[in-house]
Amino acid sequence: MIINALNLAAVSMQAQQKAMDVVANNMSNVNTPGYSRQTSQMTALSTDQQGGLNFGRGVQLSSISRTVDPIINQAMLKNGGQQGYWQNLETGLTGVESLFGSLQNTGLSAAIDDFFSAMQQMANAPGDSAQKINVRSKSEALALRLSDMHQQITTAQTQADTKIDQDITSANTLLDTIGALNTQISKVESGSQGVIGAANDLRDQRDQAIRDVSRLIPVQQVQVNHGGVLLQSMGGDLLVQGQTVNHLGRSTTLATSGFSDVVISGTQQVVSGLSQSGTIGGSIALRDNRLGGYLTSLDSIAVNLAFGINQANASGVGSVQASQVTSGLGVVNQALPVTDVAQNNPFAAQMAVPGSFTMHVYDASGAPLLPTSQATIAVTATSTMATIAADISATVPGVTASVDTAGRLVMNAGTNKMGFANDTSNFLAAYQVNHLFQGTGAANLQVSGAVTADAGLISTGQIDPTTSLIQTGDNQAALSMLNLQNSAVSFDGTNAASLSERTSTLSATYGNDVALAKQQNSFYTAEGSSLAQQRQALSGVNVDEELVSMIKYQRAYEASAKVIQTSNQMLTTLMGLIR
Repeated sequence: MIINALNLAAVSMQAQQKAMDVVANNMSNVNTPGYSRQTSQMTALSTDQQGGLNFGRGVQLSSISRTVDPIINQAMLKNGGQQGYWQNLETGLTGVESLFGSLQNTGLSAAIDDFFSAMQQMANAPGDSAQKINVRSKSEALALRLSDMHQQITTAQTQADTKIDQDITSANTLLDTIGALNTQISKVESGSQGVIGAANDLRDQRDQAIRDVSRLIPVQQVQVNHGGVLLQSMGGDLLVQGQTVNHLGRSTTLATSGFSDVVISGTQQVVSGLSQSGTIGGSIALRDNRLGGYLTSLDSIAVNLAFGINQANASGVGSVQASQVTSGLGVVNQALPVTDVAQNNPFAAQMAVPGSFTMHVYDASGAPLLPTSQATIAVTATSTMATIAADISATVPGVTASVDTAGRLVMNAGTNKMGFANDTSNFLAAYQVNHLFQGTGAANLQVSGAVTADAGLISTGQIDPTTSLIQTGDNQAALSMLNLQNSAVSFDGTNAASLSERTSTLSATYGNDVALAKQQNSFYTAEGSSLAQQRQALSGVNVDEELVSMIKYQRAYEASAKVIQTSNQMLTTLMGLIR
């Protein structure tokens, strides 16, 4: 019986020592990210029957379990993705805050107001050359503001796209880690390494890796046999199964946004479910929806500004007339009509055919070239740039026209001068003939080279349709341009709105986007902090609790040692009696 007591105490000491090892492991990992507190489960060994009595055979450490809450873990996965999404979105939006923050002061709105203020002054004094110079200056400033904003937003888009590539690399590294941990956990828990038991530390590492990857892309996990995890995108795309890992990559073709999609590497299968969660989703939303939307608005402002101003300027006349006029835009295919969509002219939809425009010719002194000082050029649905040039050469006195290699209309009056009027076809504005602004959008908007060279070409009045005479005090063209500031128009298929309204809408949209991103980021950050605290309270290591467990196992160990000591004394006494 003394031998039994010694064995019982020895088994107990071994069990208490192992339990103490679990406590020591907890204490050493108190600051390890993702570590879950481990607990020893003690069970009594099966009894041994002796003389009709059942004697216990001691204690054993039957298992070591992790303390985890799957509901909290799942909530942390969802929260991590939302945190990454909105934080990335807020960072990207505030990165261009300096650009949009000045919309109402020194930025786009101010540039538009300055432009129309100069236009008002020119309308008040159409014969004052200084006012035309002022209009040219404000036109250049406005065009520069639009092009600068477009360039900076485009740069921010490129940066967001680069961030996607960086996050894809990080996600692939984490997916590889999860696949490797799947393999290790399966080997340990299936007993293939000679040990059967929960691979607690490996499971913690895998859970942390899954939480990390969920911050980059939204994922869902499914538990499988032998401790494995199957990881999918929210759209069901397989990412990890066992040790098989499908990496993320970029498509070889461009999407409608102009950028490559995120796909399963080696395929063109677009990863679904990225748009509403994760840092990659945040970058996509920033690049395409927010910044892309701002670029669309800027282009709309530029297109409506350029066409509206050019429409009034083209059918008007300034204080000087040109001897040679070249259209700002050309045709892509000279064999196709000027209205054909294949010409890629953003203003072609505004052309009204059949229509026409009138050209007036003047001698070197500015007097109408009599007896016939004008001619009307018809523009039909079948008119090409070449046929229009041929009609001008054939019907306009003293003017020859041709089409250059860039598809532009070139008109030359020699020593004479020419003017334009009554464009019912909008051909002049669409192809930027006798124009103030040149370009097809915010990115390339600029003042025409002719006006840059001579501000007198900016139209203020209109040519008398009967006599071809020009009144220096006429301000009809200037007033038409001035009306665009507050007139609701649409030359690009968008809803009709004034230029002031379009600019205010852009400013308001950006402000609302930033406010929403900050609000959502603040909410999910607070929620994430709360979830982390809940996890820490349940799964984290509490040093005070571990000290209590340590003392408990220490006392049990000491008690078992006392049993051995007492049993040894009893055995010594017994051996003394024998001697």
